[in-house]
Amino acid sequence: MQSQALSHKADGFLFCLFLTMSLIGLIAVASASYFLSYHSVGWGEYYAVRQGVFFIMSLGVTLVAYLIPTHIWRNVAPLLLFAMMILLAIVLIPGVGKSVNGSQRWLHLGVNFQVSEMAKLSWILYLASYVYRKQYLLVSSIVGTLVPVVVLAVLSVLILMEPDFGSVFLVVMIGFSMLFFAGMPWRYVFVLSFILAIALTVLAFAAPYRLARLTSFFDPWSNPFGDGYQLTQSLMAIGRGGLTGVGLGFGLQKQLYLPEAHTDFIFAVVSEELGYVGAMLIAVCFLLLVLRCMFWTYKAVRKNMCFEALTIYGMMVWWSLSALFSMCVNLGLVPTKGIALPFISYGGSNLLVNACAFGILLRMTKEIRQEQ
Repeated sequence: MQSQALSHKADGFLFCLFLTMSLIGLIAVASASYFLSYHSVGWGEYYAVRQGVFFIMSLGVTLVAYLIPTHIWRNVAPLLLFAMMILLAIVLIPGVGKSVNGSQRWLHLGVNFQVSEMAKLSWILYLASYVYRKQYLLVSSIVGTLVPVVVLAVLSVLILMEPDFGSVFLVVMIGFSMLFFAGMPWRYVFVLSFILAIALTVLAFAAPYRLARLTSFFDPWSNPFGDGYQLTQSLMAIGRGGLTGVGLGFGLQKQLYLPEAHTDFIFAVVSEELGYVGAMLIAVCFLLLVLRCMFWTYKAVRKNMCFEALTIYGMMVWWSLSALFSMCVNLGLVPTKGIALPFISYGGSNLLVNACAFGILLRMTKEIRQEQ
């Protein structure tokens, strides 16, 4: 009886992994943001304290999401995505949405809330719910494929108008990955991939600042105080770290040299202060997260739990792509684009939405274990 009761609990390893990454992020933000906090508000611990509050709130969000049965998430998923689309439209209204660094992505709801973060989770839940209800239509008719593609197009346009090219990239890749996993025919995959490649190319060359980032990516040292500034500072931080780093809190580049040190380039700060060892610690945490999600996706598929399998798979793609892209930006392997490192980068929206997703994930692991 006791072993059976234990088998019906949520995945404790995943929860420990969530706590570990969130605590690593809290320490990293405290170190990376000290000089910026002191310079901007006169209090070096300002961002660290805020991130600590977000961490405590994230535990509550995880618990609430965990207590909600999976079938409720499945039923409300279309309404949730529709609500996020409405909020994405509201963000674009002058005077309502908050603009930071030329991008209008935030609503002030007590704290600044980035709607596109919640839109990613809503998109995963909606697509998993759609496939659960229409899987036969998806694999047998072009109409079944067009419905989620049209929804994806509308969602992408709304996010792109902020503008947020990085989030559009993630939303599109999550959608295509989930549709392919759900059994979308190969011919549709090739056609849509071709259209997507053309669209991304047009978008990249349509805006001068995107084109400048692409050209500076290939040779950032040709203009180290202009378009290549962020990348060169990031590479110098990582280069200084070596094997074991210069020591926690003793990094140089975070001292107002490296822009967005506590958000988009926090991996560079960790690499400088904790070296290759610290960088690999973060990479291993995400690798373990991906492997554990793959395990639960496999278990859900074996038990014919379509919604759970697709949701966990979508979360795995979301977290792995976000982490991989963020780390590659810091390493200069892909063009500079603002994608936060999940659980690690500073930001309430980033942490709270990921905590909500983790609560849903933990609930699904419990219900997969209960399913006979």
